[in-house]
Amino acid sequence: MTSNNNHILKSIFRAALVAMIIADLAEIIAAMIDGMLTGRFLGAESIAAFGITKPFFSITGVLSAVLSSGAMITASHVIGKGDKANTNQIFSITCLAGVILSTGFAVFGIVFINQFAALLGANGELFPIVKKYLLGLLLGVPAIVMGNILTVFMQLEGKYNHVNLSVLATIIVNLGGDSFNIFYLNGDMFGMGVATSASYYAALAVLIYGFIASKSMFRLSLSNLRWQTAGNIVNKGLPKATRRLCNVFRPVLINHLVIAIGGALAMSALSVQHSVAEFLELLGTCCGDVVVLMCGVFYGEENEDELSDTLRIAFKYVIYGVSAVTLISFFGARGIASFYLGNNIQAVDMATLCLQLYALKLPFLAFNEIYMNYFQALGDNKRSHLLSVLHRLVFIVASAFILGYFFGIAGVWAAFPVSEILLTLTVVIMAVFHEKKFPRTLKDMLFLPSGFGIAPEHRLRREIITKEDALEASKLAYEFCRKINLSEKRSLYVSLCVEELGMNTASYAIVDKKKQSSEVIISLVKNELIIRFRDNGKAFDLTKWIKLFHDDDDPSAHIGIKILTGLAKEVTYTNSLNTNNVIIKL
Repeated sequence: MTSNNNHILKSIFRAALVAMIIADLAEIIAAMIDGMLTGRFLGAESIAAFGITKPFFSITGVLSAVLSSGAMITASHVIGKGDKANTNQIFSITCLAGVILSTGFAVFGIVFINQFAALLGANGELFPIVKKYLLGLLLGVPAIVMGNILTVFMQLEGKYNHVNLSVLATIIVNLGGDSFNIFYLNGDMFGMGVATSASYYAALAVLIYGFIASKSMFRLSLSNLRWQTAGNIVNKGLPKATRRLCNVFRPVLINHLVIAIGGALAMSALSVQHSVAEFLELLGTCCGDVVVLMCGVFYGEENEDELSDTLRIAFKYVIYGVSAVTLISFFGARGIASFYLGNNIQAVDMATLCLQLYALKLPFLAFNEIYMNYFQALGDNKRSHLLSVLHRLVFIVASAFILGYFFGIAGVWAAFPVSEILLTLTVVIMAVFHEKKFPRTLKDMLFLPSGFGIAPEHRLRREIITKEDALEASKLAYEFCRKINLSEKRSLYVSLCVEELGMNTASYAIVDKKKQSSEVIISLVKNELIIRFRDNGKAFDLTKWIKLFHDDDDPSAHIGIKILTGLAKEVTYTNSLNTNNVIIKL
């Protein structure tokens, strides 16, 4: 196998990571603005109602996670296999299920809104305020769920600009709606809820327009739907839903423990940590999200090298990026605490210790997030479920109670890094059992099933940036085909095809040779020769170019492509993860 620096993979990872950070950061900022306006202009009771309804988004998040995460894994696997028909099947079923379930949830919530408000903890004079806000939010449930689903499919295609525009629409409409409700309508929490729902519908409209206006590989079709696919989607999405469910119960248990041991002072320190936690964790959690997005496709390709390379790139971001965040937050903990708590020295001291110990967990958290998402990308639900429950509930709660018993509130703070270290050790122990040895390289941490992937001698991979690279790839392709006992004639046809397609890509798709690249991967899979061309240049359906020359009247022109495509069982094109992908099966 001839390897390369893999410019494409690095480019895909970086683009996806930046897009996800922007989207998550924008949502965090939007939530902060929502809370600030509510507290400042609608009073203490309204901000209390705002806080009580926080679990609403965790509950809707469970429904969104099952469908969007399950669709991402299922679709990425079939994209990796080049199965365009099934991608449309998955897209159509997920969208239909999303509309039905989200609308049903919204109607159910509105009909039983009194019980819903009570379940969230509303009582007394706060009950009618929570009820009004909840009613406004329930109107937006279909948009929340469908927005998450369409975002996943946009990300699979690499259309991050549309996702970012939808997030921008959410912020603008939410801020404008809140302001209109407060300053012009003199409205209440129902108006705030409606403004939030309207912002999600605005985001959904942007996403739908993105699918309609730009050419998408996903097509909505309600005919010949195979509903067993829905079960597979739900099954693949359950690990993400499990994490969301744990996120509902864990804070309640920790809050009770902190108040019991340290009282209001300790709770104020924990509140500061809660306020900045999403910012501090952002890079690590987004690395995990990119891993599940990319590794699902590469698992479908049975591409062990790029699974390994994707993890390697993710860990580099952890080593350099997350470690930098850890150092900054550790040494800046007192400044953060003072910003929130002012001159209350005792509270600042406690919050500083809480933040410093919390900062120590960040590199381990990023490692664990990467592996929880990686297992989900592989469709390994057992390991993904186990790590999710251990991470989001068992280890943190057990560590907090045990260490809190022996060391007081400092022990509770220490539970944050301790629980992450325990989970990291759990992943390593899993690898020991899987490989029957202590892992020494990243290859020993891939957790791939036996028989997965393609033997090195049955695979050629070559980067193509220039025309000279295309000529070299053509020569290597011929030598490779001969080594796997392909006839000389067929080997020559493959060589000519690689040269012509490589030349075309180098001439037209690669505009910036520092940022763009292409590669050819030739694999022998169960006596079937598969040729893959992948590039991160401008979107271009290479199969149309192939067909153009295949139909050329000149019999001597592009003879390699004509003969090869005549012999091919299938030639498919997809634009996934913002890359052009052509798969030729012989």
